[in-house]
Amino acid sequence: MFRAQRPRTAELTPRQGEGPVNGVALLLPGGFIRSRRAPLKLAELGLRDLAAELTERGRPHGLAVHLLRYRLGGWNDADADTAVDTHWALDELTRLYPDTPVALIGNSLGGRAAFWCAGHPSVVGVAGIAPWLPSGDPVGQLAGRRVLIVHGTGDHSTAGATQSLEYALRARRVVPDLARYEAPGASHLLIRESRDISALTTAFTLAALGAEPAPLVAGAVCTRLPARV
Repeated sequence: MFRAQRPRTAELTPRQGEGPVNGVALLLPGGFIRSRRAPLKLAELGLRDLAAELTERGRPHGLAVHLLRYRLGGWNDADADTAVDTHWALDELTRLYPDTPVALIGNSLGGRAAFWCAGHPSVVGVAGIAPWLPSGDPVGQLAGRRVLIVHGTGDHSTAGATQSLEYALRARRVVPDLARYEAPGASHLLIRESRDISALTTAFTLAALGAEPAPLVAGAVCTRLPARV
């Protein structure tokens, strides 16, 4: 019988001797709607380019980049295991870096967890890359946060672009300057768009943490994904 591992955060930018941590980016990989097996390491590959860019551009600003490794590979209905692990990770990061702002960045399943946990007091920004945002998910917890959603218009999976658009339109009631970008014709995996999305999400993260000015077009829900920022 499979026994769930404990959730863990893996620091991707070891900071010994590099000065204080001024902000934290927590990366949340994808997974399955239902799975009580160990998460697939393959899911982490979708965040590899982004992790590298965050590390490179964030180092001068004192950015620590962490990746959450879940106990289980699925959300699992009312158990919301992915969100439970994300909340645990945020509490752990608060212990490691007291009074330090955190930006949540979730891909697919991890996107839902990011938006669910946006109300944690340490969170200042939330980004979803092809996030799974089912109809009816709450939006009130986004108040006071910066919000970015990126989706391919050709994504017809469970985490489809139509759902994230509906979510964004509801979320604008509490986040008027929410930014949502579309990659025309792109699928759920957004492979060809990976470098541009990494640049955009990194710029958003650094702006949310107060390290760089915001270059984003805010307040629109159907803005076309720009070329590399």
